[in-house]
Amino acid sequence: MKMFDFDKINDRHTAGDIKYEPVRGADDVIPMWVADMDFRTAPCVETAIERTARKGIYGYQSVDDEYRLLVRSWYSRRFSFEIGDEWILPSPAVMHSIACVIRALTDENDAVLVFEPVYYPFSDVIRSNRRRLIISNLKNTEGYFEIDFDDFEKKITENDVKAVLFCSPHNPVGRVWKREELLCFAEICENHELIIISDEIHSDLVYTPHRHVPIASLSESIAMRTVTCVAPTKTFNLAAIEASNIIIPNDRIRLEVRREMQRNCLMGINTFGIAATKAVYTDGEEWLDELLLYLDESRRILSDAFPHDGRIFMNIPEGTYLAWLDCRGLGLSDEELYEMMLYKAGVRLHKGSAFGTSGTGFMRLNFACPHSVLVEAIERILRQIG
Repeated sequence: MKMFDFDKINDRHTAGDIKYEPVRGADDVIPMWVADMDFRTAPCVETAIERTARKGIYGYQSVDDEYRLLVRSWYSRRFSFEIGDEWILPSPAVMHSIACVIRALTDENDAVLVFEPVYYPFSDVIRSNRRRLIISNLKNTEGYFEIDFDDFEKKITENDVKAVLFCSPHNPVGRVWKREELLCFAEICENHELIIISDEIHSDLVYTPHRHVPIASLSESIAMRTVTCVAPTKTFNLAAIEASNIIIPNDRIRLEVRREMQRNCLMGINTFGIAATKAVYTDGEEWLDELLLYLDESRRILSDAFPHDGRIFMNIPEGTYLAWLDCRGLGLSDEELYEMMLYKAGVRLHKGSAFGTSGTGFMRLNFACPHSVLVEAIERILRQIG
């Protein structure tokens, strides 16, 4: 029996809503680019925030034992990842965390590797912190993306790589890495003494039969070189209520990251972030499980719409609510493709080239919206490409 209404269309046309910002020359646009959902968050969040707001006093607040217990319980229950209380460093947002970790654990001009195509702020945060960006392209076999382990190891050796910034589950290609893949990846990192910075913000958004495996849960030795960045914000549509956690088992590494956070006055999360995190990790599981069933049906709708017919092809994502559309069969440049989708089809997608040169000819589509909206967007695209 369904308890939550994911079919409801919520009006987001308010000032400052990035996803729904107007585009000059484009009217009646369906925005499917920014990675947040068009669904109301879990009711327990609204209740917790309203209760917090009614207090009327918003003084300094730190996370308490209950907060840490709830984070630990969530990752133990859903991922068999046993976390120590002291491992948890609260932080406003995952990208804030990643920037701090890079500064704390590498030096200027050190090489940091990413697997492209990948979430574009990865390259930005590496370059802006004066580290050398090293790219290993994922292997694309008929829409199924895998790590090229030979190229990975070659790039490490050639560039004296110190750390790897990893995306698990992967944005934008939708892979949920198998345990065997992660073990191979981790072995290479161990052999070359690399720091692993693992962005696992999409870990809750995984479809049966796939299962997310936190890298730090593979073994004690892997945990000792891994920094895991997690948050409830992607899962429960809380992007504007900043709240995340850095999980660091290694005492020495945690001390270095904590010092860097202090240098940047980046300590803790706000009172609403704390309230929301406690709420979802206490009462949000039923909402999430129903959301995943709804998004699973969205995957089916997309898969039926875009078979591999030479125009647009989509390999079904194993995780996230992001579809990676291969549009190379249309024979358009990235700009032509973007403009055709936006100005002619009336659907705003994210340019694939933003995620790296290997994303040229692709587009990322966010399908976390009511099915009626998704179907309308698909029909608009199909009408346009003929």
